[in-house]
Amino acid sequence: MSKWWINYPWRVIQPNFREIDTVNFDTERFIAELKEFKANVVMLNAAGLMASYPSALFDEPQSEYLDDFDLGYLVERLHREKIKVIARTDFSKISESVFMRHPEWAYRHADGSPLIYNGYVQTCVLGGYQAGYMDDIIREMLSKIPFDGIYINMGSATGYIVDYSMNRHGPCQCERCRAAFKAAAGLEIPEELRPGDRASMMYFGFQQNIAAEQKKRITELVHSVNPEIAYCSVDYSRQEAQASYGAETWQYAASSNARMMRGMDVEATVANVDFMGFSYRHVSCPPALQELRAWQTLANFGGLDYYVMGRLYDKADKSAFERVKHVFGYAAEHENIVYGVKSKADILLVKDSYIMPNAEERGWVRLLTENHFIFDETLLSGLAKKDLSEYKLVILPDKSRIRKPLNAIIDEYVRRGGAVITSGAVLELEAVGVTGVQNTDENEGAVLLDGGKRLIPGKKYIKSTVKPGAKKLGAYLAPERFGPPELCYATEPPKDYPCAVVNTFGGGKCITLPWFIGECYCTDGHTSYLDYARELIEAKCKIKSIGKKISPMVEVTRGVKDGAEIIHFVNGTGRFGNSFFDPAELRDQSITIPWERKTAICENIDDPDNVEYELSDGELTIYLPRLNFHACIAVKEENR
Repeated sequence: MSKWWINYPWRVIQPNFREIDTVNFDTERFIAELKEFKANVVMLNAAGLMASYPSALFDEPQSEYLDDFDLGYLVERLHREKIKVIARTDFSKISESVFMRHPEWAYRHADGSPLIYNGYVQTCVLGGYQAGYMDDIIREMLSKIPFDGIYINMGSATGYIVDYSMNRHGPCQCERCRAAFKAAAGLEIPEELRPGDRASMMYFGFQQNIAAEQKKRITELVHSVNPEIAYCSVDYSRQEAQASYGAETWQYAASSNARMMRGMDVEATVANVDFMGFSYRHVSCPPALQELRAWQTLANFGGLDYYVMGRLYDKADKSAFERVKHVFGYAAEHENIVYGVKSKADILLVKDSYIMPNAEERGWVRLLTENHFIFDETLLSGLAKKDLSEYKLVILPDKSRIRKPLNAIIDEYVRRGGAVITSGAVLELEAVGVTGVQNTDENEGAVLLDGGKRLIPGKKYIKSTVKPGAKKLGAYLAPERFGPPELCYATEPPKDYPCAVVNTFGGGKCITLPWFIGECYCTDGHTSYLDYARELIEAKCKIKSIGKKISPMVEVTRGVKDGAEIIHFVNGTGRFGNSFFDPAELRDQSITIPWERKTAICENIDDPDNVEYELSDGELTIYLPRLNFHACIAVKEENR
């Protein structure tokens, strides 16, 4: 078996067809547009909500707009152009006509009512549709049309439902779900999921088991039809980088998603979403933002993926097309360099969810990126599968949901010489150097003192007692009076609560921050947090930042391929507030990396004349006289 998707240079276009887009469809014009993008994979709507081909299944309604559209012929033509084709499916909803015949397939609110949106009814993950009939649809579709892969939209069991108006609905309350949860947990399904609630936590575990069983079933089904069909979330993975009108745009969405998908140890792409959220699918995101996402994805060793609404050739708003084509073209021209790169990260950041990262996690992404530490990301649910020995430091931001089996894995990692930093919730690890935990009451902001510097730890500082043998860093200052100015001084001495605690455990150490440094930086942006994180990692974990003379707004990544180091620079200076412009040209940027070989030669893939370097005492300093949006430097040992 070849498994075409492994080490494939992914350049995906997903034109999400509306049902009317199959009317007067111009196959050759569509293919010509894909070739202009240098795309080698395309995702096409195929089945689920409605079939884009003549289905023989009674409860798989066929689109009403297929008179002159032949999906099978389109797939055949794309294959002739050496473009892989992935079937996009969606089994999260059924039409009202199908619902009338099968009301037992539907999701139910607590009052028994279904969830209906624009004539489509939300399905239950345990109902007969997702638990059985979707298998018939998948089998028919893959047997009739030679797809190279399958993607199931909204296919994961998440515990709650978010409709297209962004309204959140609680767990399904149908009789089947209630009986199954009662049998599994001995509890009633909560109507709303709440952090810390026992039934809610049990329900999340229940849903994860359902999702795992469904994934196993569908994997076996897909590969029984053809083992060379790639199934998303098993053989490859993709996650979206998107922006929505009225919400803050996360500037590192593509970078973080690429690292996290890569952390699942499967081929990964990041879908650069062209439009501004559900409500404005016809309005494109700023072109500079879309180019930034594409460079971030490539720089973090992910596959390129561009998600647009409708047909490419007659899309009304093509404002970002040339930007995206430029990055796709670059990736195609240099695919022997930019694909198949293995990260050289020595730090692992652990996150709860790839869908909704919290502020503490996002803050740590910024702290590490803007301090120029090289790091990977992984999900807490997949931590047990990671080889932690590959990393010098594991960071656990507010991991209150961590389970006891993982505690033992982390303790063993520290015992064997690893370093761990925890922030926010104090974990029940043997390696942790604090005890007697209690939260402070909300106030106008307690202040931390550390080495003469003062930091604001936010309103969720956690009072704790240092264990014997652990080292306390800094002290806690009780809130001072803040007015009138004449009275603004301390009236009581520092308390015996720490800013951080360093505890030696076996051959390693655990550093506990009983406050939310990531959230503070994410919310307030004060550079004192950035400085403190760098000093802590460098001094206590012995990991050096590679970029002391480069802008914090430049993202730097490091990987290795065929004995060469591949280093990307992505210039993020174009972000101003929630706006994204072309970045300013930066001058005289430099990084310093360890280099144990006796000689080195650096090649700037983007601009061959725009790089200088110096090798001295086991360190290689790379200088960029000019940096625009992106640069990629390949570093090799000089052949003599």
